[in-house]
Amino acid sequence: MQSSQIDLSNCDREPIHQSGAIQPHGVLLVCRAPNLEVVRVSENAGDLIGLEPAALIGRPVAEIFRPEDAEHFEAALRTEVFDTKPVYFHTIQVREPPTAFDAITHRNGNNVLLELEPSDDRNSLSAPELYRLVQRSIARLQKAQSVDHLARVCADQVRKISGFDRVMVYRFDEEWNGQVISEERRDDLEPFLGLHYPASDIPAQARELYTRNWLRFIADCGYRPSHIVPACDAGSRYPLDLSFSVLRSVSPIHLEYLKNMGVQASMSISLIRDNRLWGLVACHHYSPRFVPYDVRTACELLGQLMSQSIASADDRELASYRATLRRVTDDLSENISKFEDTAKALVESTPTMLDFVAADGAAVVVGDAITRIGQTPGPDIIRELSAWLRHNVTADVYATDNVQAIFGMGRLSAVASGLLAVSLTGSRVHQLLWFRTELVREVHWAGDPSKSVVKGDGAARLSPRGSFALWKETLKGRSRPWTPAELDAAQMLRDRISRQMLRRSEQLASANTDMRLASQEHERALAAERAARAESERVGRAKDDFVATLSHELRTPLNAILGWAQILAQKEQIDQETADGLEVIERNARSQAKMIEDLLDVSRIISGNIRLDLQETNLPSIVKTAIETVSLAATAKGIRIETMIDPLSGLNTTGDPGRLQQVVWNLLSNAVKFTHARGKVQVILERVDSHVELSIADNGQGIASDFLPHVFDRFRQADSSKTRRFGGLGLGLAIVRDLVELHGGIVRAYSAGVGKGATFVVSLPVRVVQLPAKETSPESRLSGSRPDCEALNLKGVRVLALDDEKDARDVVKRMLEECDCEVTTAASIEDALEARRSAEFDVIISDIGMPDGDGYEFIKRWRSLEASEGKSKTPAVALTAYARADDRRKALLSGFQAHLAKPADSAELLALVASLAGRV
Repeated sequence: MQSSQIDLSNCDREPIHQSGAIQPHGVLLVCRAPNLEVVRVSENAGDLIGLEPAALIGRPVAEIFRPEDAEHFEAALRTEVFDTKPVYFHTIQVREPPTAFDAITHRNGNNVLLELEPSDDRNSLSAPELYRLVQRSIARLQKAQSVDHLARVCADQVRKISGFDRVMVYRFDEEWNGQVISEERRDDLEPFLGLHYPASDIPAQARELYTRNWLRFIADCGYRPSHIVPACDAGSRYPLDLSFSVLRSVSPIHLEYLKNMGVQASMSISLIRDNRLWGLVACHHYSPRFVPYDVRTACELLGQLMSQSIASADDRELASYRATLRRVTDDLSENISKFEDTAKALVESTPTMLDFVAADGAAVVVGDAITRIGQTPGPDIIRELSAWLRHNVTADVYATDNVQAIFGMGRLSAVASGLLAVSLTGSRVHQLLWFRTELVREVHWAGDPSKSVVKGDGAARLSPRGSFALWKETLKGRSRPWTPAELDAAQMLRDRISRQMLRRSEQLASANTDMRLASQEHERALAAERAARAESERVGRAKDDFVATLSHELRTPLNAILGWAQILAQKEQIDQETADGLEVIERNARSQAKMIEDLLDVSRIISGNIRLDLQETNLPSIVKTAIETVSLAATAKGIRIETMIDPLSGLNTTGDPGRLQQVVWNLLSNAVKFTHARGKVQVILERVDSHVELSIADNGQGIASDFLPHVFDRFRQADSSKTRRFGGLGLGLAIVRDLVELHGGIVRAYSAGVGKGATFVVSLPVRVVQLPAKETSPESRLSGSRPDCEALNLKGVRVLALDDEKDARDVVKRMLEECDCEVTTAASIEDALEARRSAEFDVIISDIGMPDGDGYEFIKRWRSLEASEGKSKTPAVALTAYARADDRRKALLSGFQAHLAKPADSAELLALVASLAGRV
C-alpha cells in the first residue's frame, strides 16, 4: 500500500510489517531450511556483498561465506534454539570481496532470515567501555525510586551510550496521546520536555509492532528502500512478514514525519508494562548515524530494565496509595458502627467521605433525603443524577471524569466534572456520590494535532504535520480521573456498609418512588421471614405430632401388658414364681411408661407448651410422699434414708405440687439407684434466707469430674456403653433442671469424683401467696394399687368399651368384669352405634385414635343421637394413648366427661367408672 493511498478509512490497516523492503545499510538473505539455500534476497546485495540477487538465489550459504563461518552458522541452527526474536549470531565474512558483517538471525516459519550489517566500528565503543557504561546505567536505574527519576536516568544513560543528539522518554495516556516526561539533548536544540503528541502520530499497528519488538532503528531517514526479490515466495501470494526484522523498511508516513521534524536518524526503545505499551525511549539525530548492533543491544537492555523498574515503582506507589485507602475505609467503617445515622457518620466524623478518595464534594442519597459535604451540585441536580444512575447503571461502582459528556449537563462542569457513584442496595435508591471539580489544563502540543489530517478533493488523508511549533490547547470539562485503586476501595467500602446503610435508610426514607422500591425489598424480606417462621412452626407441629403418635403407639401395647399383669396378679391361686414374674412384667411396664412420660415432658418443655398449676405448696409433705414412694426400693438394697426437715421455718412455696413432687422423686430415685447396697441417702429441707433448699446426698458411685458439667444435659449419661449397669434415657436430671427453673429456682450438682457420692441441691424461692391447695400425686397412677371391688360397688354397671385394638378391648373387659360390670365391646364406631340400638349403657369407654373414624367423631355422633331422641347424656371416658394436655382439653370439649391416658391403672379406671356411674 503506497503512502498516497493511506487515508482515514484504512490508515489503521497499513501493512507496515509487510513493507516488502529493507533499509539499505544492510542485506537480507532468506534461507530455506534445512539446506539453507537462498530463496529471497534484498536487491542491494550486489552493492554490499558483491553478488547480485540472481547469483544468490538458489545457492546455499556455504558457497557465500567463508567455510568456517558457514559451518559455524549451520551448526548453530542445528544445536541452538532460534525463534522469532532476532539474535546476534556472529561476525562473518563473505568470500569475495572479503568483507566483515554483523549477522543477526531469526526464524520465520520454514525460513531462516539472515540480516547482515557492515561491521563498522566508527560509532562503536570498546567492549570494556560499553560494559562500564551499561553497569553504571543499571546501578543508577536500581537506585531510582520514582517514575520521573527513572525517566531522567534512562534518557541520560541511553544518550551517553548511543551518542544521539536527543533522547526523550515518552509516556502514553489512556487515549494513546504521548507526553515527553524526560529529555537529554544537545545544548543548541530546542527543548521538547512536557510537549504532547497526538495518538495519530503512532497509529495502532505501529504500537502493536513496538509491543512485539523492543527496539527499532533508522540509520538514515533519507534512505531509498531496498526491495526484496522475489516479492512473494514460490507458492505464496503474500509478501514476507518482516515484523521482527531489524532492517525492515518503515512506513513512508513515518519517514515523512521524521523529516518534517528535521530528524535524519532515529532509534526507539519500547517501554512495556504488563504486556502493554507504556511508552517509548525516542532517540533523534539530526544527521545520518549508524549505531552498531552491540550498542543497540545495550540500549535495548536498558529499556527492558527500565520497563521492570517502572512496574516496580508504579507498584510501590500503588501499594502505598491502596494502603492509605484501606486505612481510611477502616476508619469510615468504624465511625459508621458508632453512629446511628450512616449519613451523619460519613460527613461529620473524621475522616469524612471527602478524605476517602480526595474528592471536592460528596453526597449521601437515601431515598429522597440528601446529605451533602464540600462542593456539590444542588439537591435537585443530585436527584436527577441519582435517577439516571438508577435506571442506566447496573454496576455497584460507576465512575466518569466527564459528567457533561454522559449527562449533557454543561452547568455541572465547574463543581462536578467527575463523578464516582456507589449503589448500596439492589434497588439503587441508597447511593454514595463523590464529585471532583473541573480540572482546566493547558496542554502544549508539538504542533497542531489536527494538522495530521488534510482534506483535498477526495477523502481525508493522514499526513504528517509539517510544523512542530508549540501549539497550546486548553482542555475543559474533565476532572482528574478516578484510578482503579479508588474504584476498588469504593467497592470495598460499599461491601462493608451496604447492609447497615440499607437498614437505617429504610427508617428515614419517605413514600416517594425511590422509597417504594426500597419498601418492596423490605416486604420481600418480611415475606421470606414469614415463610421461615411458618416453616419453623410447621416443623414444630410435625415434631409434636410425631411425639404424640410415638406416645400413642408405645402406650397402647403397654396398656394391655400392664392391665393383664394386674388382672393375673389378683388371682388367688397362683404359684410364687408366676407372681414374681407378673411383678417383673408390671414393674418394667411402669418403667417404660415413665420413660414415655419423660419424653413427653421434654417435648413440652422444649416447645414451651408446659403449663404449671401454681398453688401454695407444702414442701415437707411432698418430700415425705416421695420418700415413701422410694422406700421399698431403698429397703430392698439395705439403704438407709436419713431425713432432716426444719420444723420451725416456713417451708411453703408457690408452685405446681405435681411437678415439684416429680423433681423430688427423680432425685431420690437416682440417689437410691446409684447408691451401693447398705449405703446411705441423706435428705435435708431447710430455709436459707429467702429460699427453701432441698439437699439430697448419697455415698454412692459419684460423678466423674469431666462429666459433672454435663450432668443436666438431655440424653447424656455418665456411662453410655453397651455394658452399662443402669438403664434410662438420660432425661431425668434434664427434666429436673427445667422444672426447677420454671419455678424460678436453680439446681446444682456436687461430687468429689467417682466412688465418692453425689449431692444435688434444689433452691426454690419462698413466696407468700395464698392459693387453694390441691392434693396431687404424680406417681399415683404408677403406684400399682389394687382395686377394692366391694367398696366400688360396680355390680350390674353396664359399660360399652370401644377400641380398634383387640388386646386393648380384652384387657378393659376383663378389668371391669373382675368387679362384676356388664361389658359390651365394639371394634369400630359402627359396631358401637349398632350396640346402642339393642342396649342401654351406664358408662362409655372409648379409644381416640382409630382407623375408620376417631373417638371425637364417635362421641359427636352418639351425642347427636341422644339429643334427637331427647335422652340424657351417657357418661363417657376417653381412654387413649394421646396424653398431652391439649389432647385432654380436646376430649373434654368434644363431649367426653373424663380423659384417662394409657397405660391405665386398673384401680384408677374402675374408680373413674364407679364415679361416672354414680356408685361412689
